[in-house]
Amino acid sequence: MDSKKLYQISRIIPISIFSIFIVIVSCNNKSRLIKNRLDIVESLMENHPDSALAIINSIDVSEMTRDSQKAQYALLKSMALDKNYVDTTTFDVLKPAIDYYLEYGTPDEKLRTYYYQGRIYQNRSDYDNALKSYIRGLDLTESCRDSLTIARMLVAQGIIYQSFYDYYGYIDNCLKAAKIYEAKLLEYLEFDCLASALNGFNILKDKDRADSVINILTHFKELDNTQRLLLHNLHLTYIYQFGSKKDILNLIDNNEDSLDYDVNGILNLAKAYNKLGDNFRALQNLNYLDEIKAEYDTFKYLSIKYPILEDMKNYEEALNVYKDFVDRLEIINSAKFEQKSQSMEERHQMELQAERNAQENFRIVCCLIGGLAILVLIVIVLALIARSHKTKKVLAMQKARTIELENDNLKSERERLTLENMNLQLERDKKALEAENLAHRVEVLEGESESLKALLETPEEIPEEVQQAIQTRIEMLNSLLAGYITDNSKYEEPYDIWVKQLTDNTEEFMNSNRLAFQASHPKFIRYFEDHDLTESEINYVCLYAIGLRGKEVGNYMKKRSHVNISSAIRKKLGIDKHETNIGIYVRKLLKNL
Repeated sequence: MDSKKLYQISRIIPISIFSIFIVIVSCNNKSRLIKNRLDIVESLMENHPDSALAIINSIDVSEMTRDSQKAQYALLKSMALDKNYVDTTTFDVLKPAIDYYLEYGTPDEKLRTYYYQGRIYQNRSDYDNALKSYIRGLDLTESCRDSLTIARMLVAQGIIYQSFYDYYGYIDNCLKAAKIYEAKLLEYLEFDCLASALNGFNILKDKDRADSVINILTHFKELDNTQRLLLHNLHLTYIYQFGSKKDILNLIDNNEDSLDYDVNGILNLAKAYNKLGDNFRALQNLNYLDEIKAEYDTFKYLSIKYPILEDMKNYEEALNVYKDFVDRLEIINSAKFEQKSQSMEERHQMELQAERNAQENFRIVCCLIGGLAILVLIVIVLALIARSHKTKKVLAMQKARTIELENDNLKSERERLTLENMNLQLERDKKALEAENLAHRVEVLEGESESLKALLETPEEIPEEVQQAIQTRIEMLNSLLAGYITDNSKYEEPYDIWVKQLTDNTEEFMNSNRLAFQASHPKFIRYFEDHDLTESEINYVCLYAIGLRGKEVGNYMKKRSHVNISSAIRKKLGIDKHETNIGIYVRKLLKNL
């Protein structure tokens, strides 16, 4: 290699190394930039979810190479969508987080993933899978620090319990979430959870616990209009459940001008007027809801309307409303029973599975202990055997070598005897086969000779040249038979001379062969004559009839044009060139005619 090439290489190597370094640094910088932006999104998530969603939507996912970064992006985007009230029903966004965090994530990452997985199931109304996700997430709470996600998960799970009419589970989850929000000084969320718990106590008519929750709620001072209206509605429900008519009247008079009731508040107000005996105003409130076509809790609406109609002595309509109420009540009770039965069955299955697992673990432990004991016993026995055999080791080795040598000698002798027996058997088999072949060939030759003799003795007139060909073949077959029968090659010499002379003269042999077939298989020859084959073409076909193949026919005839002959014959016989082999066709025809 000259100095110029060395100089060029010495310049290329540093440039290549520098380029690789730039690429690595660029990739690291890009990855670090994405990480910083994801950290910013996480810091904005609680207080500015709209900004967090805008930033995360600006990140190019295709630039991410690590699964951990894709999982972080997927989880943060799912959080941003949920906090911006975008209810997703597919796992397209969250799937990378599910695939990565549920296997490799920290307890907090798993908790968040389970929560948003449950939220998607809940948006799809798949409450069973939503509950399973929440339960798996809440199992991690002891090792998690993200208490806000725990509180949100409790609230979401409580909503499902409420839809199943499991108010005890609903209340319990709301109170647990309220404690977490209280510790985080999130009074707005704490108030909502306590209000939900009060609603449950009102439904269950648990006055003592409802009193305790109302006492806590009255200490909240900075409430917005929505919260004040909610508290008033709950208080009104509490009063008409547990208070006197005077208490109801005071509550209505003191707050009616300052509050605009929502749909639920109007239902509560109608119930309150019914308890006061002012059924006209109570019915007015219900009719107002019908006029504005408001969406309300039909079950609650019916439970309020039928006693109003009954008090107004409108018994027929009251009965119809009551029937509708009872029908819906049965549907609710059936749903509660079904859910309860399902929960009991699931718990039973879990208990059975736990019992089976315990039994399996016990068996595994017993097997391990037993195996260890057996292993120790084996080691002890082996040690004792090794110790007892140590003194006899030299003698045993010598004896083993002697026995091995004797075995080798015996093995060699057996192999020699086996080989001799095999040779003897092969020799016997060979002689038996030769004898069998000889007998078969003799039988065939005798049959052919007798057949030819029978042709000569037939009363039908046979042409002289055919008679001559048949007579010659009989003489040669007789000489060949004599050689096979006496096992003396001297008798075969005339046959060998005749075969050589006949086959050396191609035209004479082919004519003789055709005449022999004409005598023994006249229908065979007549078939070709009927198809206008010439004498030379019939001679050609008869070569196939004695068993030659196409290549062998060409070699024997020493003609390059034998392919053209074959083509002409095929055309006369109507054989397609791709249909079959002409030799197979001729031999099959010989057999059938």
